Amino acid sequence: MSLFIKKLIGFSVGPVTGAFIAFITIPLTTYFIDPSEYGKASMFALFQMIFGTFLYLGIDQSYTREYHSEQNKLNLLQNAMLIPLSLSVMLFLLILIIPEKVSVILFESPSYVVPSILFGVMIVAMVIERFILLSIRMEEKALEYSIINIFVKLSILIFTLLFVLFIRRDFLAVVYATVLGQIIGDLYLIFRYKKLFAINKFSLDTQLLKKMIFFGFPIVIATSLSSILNSFDRISLRTWSTFYEIGIFAATLKIAATFNIVQTSFTSFWVPTAYRWYEEKKEIRYFKIVSDSILLLMSILFFGILFFKSIIINILSPDYGDAKYILAFLCLQPIIYTVSETTCLGITFSRKSYLSIWVGIVAIIPNVIINILLVSKFGALGAGIATSVSYVFFFITRTYFSNKNGMKFPVIKHYAVILLLVTGAFLNILNTDKIIALNIILLILTLGVQFSTIRQIVYLLNKNNKKFILNLK
Repeated sequence: MSLFIKKLIGFSVGPVTGAFIAFITIPLTTYFIDPSEYGKASMFALFQMIFGTFLYLGIDQSYTREYHSEQNKLNLLQNAMLIPLSLSVMLFLLILIIPEKVSVILFESPSYVVPSILFGVMIVAMVIERFILLSIRMEEKALEYSIINIFVKLSILIFTLLFVLFIRRDFLAVVYATVLGQIIGDLYLIFRYKKLFAINKFSLDTQLLKKMIFFGFPIVIATSLSSILNSFDRISLRTWSTFYEIGIFAATLKIAATFNIVQTSFTSFWVPTAYRWYEEKKEIRYFKIVSDSILLLMSILFFGILFFKSIIINILSPDYGDAKYILAFLCLQPIIYTVSETTCLGITFSRKSYLSIWVGIVAIIPNVIINILLVSKFGALGAGIATSVSYVFFFITRTYFSNKNGMKFPVIKHYAVILLLVTGAFLNILNTDKIIALNIILLILTLGVQFSTIRQIVYLLNKNNKKFILNLK
């Protein structure tokens, strides 16, 4: 089997198993916790994501960019980790000083001091985990990366079971289970890879640090915009709607995270592979084949979700029935992002990370406008429409800048497929018995647009073309 396929499978084991564990955790949580309480818990995760955006300062992305250019990998990692880890510790100390105020921000009450302190601990652990996993990922240790992902998800599931069955059944059950499970997993990581924190081997490289900051700073702005893009839906729901709508939206996001199996598996494997291919000066046709193939896979999975959406929603709880109307819209986010990872490489290869700022700006404008217009009237549905439409703009802009900077291959097929998927999302708002027939028609059209991709994959898998497959490594 091609080394390319082996690594892809290796990186997929963890996310697939982790997603299966998470899929068990979701109905377990939603069965015992009503949408309003679940909405409060989701705000905790939202603030964690927002803080993480700023703490990394884009240096995590700089680390992956410089990995194949630096000989001393350990020193590169330690220099990359220095600033984000210092900032996370400072934030934790600040939370210790004003835990009540942090509790108000997170939970609208000063009473939750312990969860607020745990939030600070989790921020520090999150930074450490990020860089350890990046190190494993860049070394392309696929199976090891997967096992760690499984361990963390399993820890969260165990704590969730303990809390909802024996301790409490409110939003704090979700918060405590997530925090404790994550911290246990991260403590294992720190112990397992303590060699990465060997102080005696650390040497401050100011030139390297400056180079990483220079590359990473535009990414901070771009990532901040991306964070707003990914969180403005829930902020809008918090402002103009109810915790019930936030709960429906958050629960549907968890279901849509099914696509994160492919997204996480693919990007974990693809980023280091793409950088290595670039250093090896691989022909652009290799990148195009990967892009076309992932587009085909994601579009098929999208229609799979549409065909079984009623069954999937019923697993949650009858209280979450409204989720079926926004599921398709929220699934578009990971689909479009994953495909864009294959069409945006010109930005990173050219080191023009500042272009990501423009990508974020172009995407966030329709997001804000649509949320303002639709959330107060349609709640979670309006937020879902805003998210999906903004990611279409995200894809178009990201691909455009990449094409202008050396990674140019035809993407008309991509645009046609995305248009069909967006059409499918809007059609599935309708409560009609003809929806299955409409979805089948859209699936046939989508496969028709990608017939050349299907034919190419069949051709490449032919025995006479094994030489080409073996070059995908």
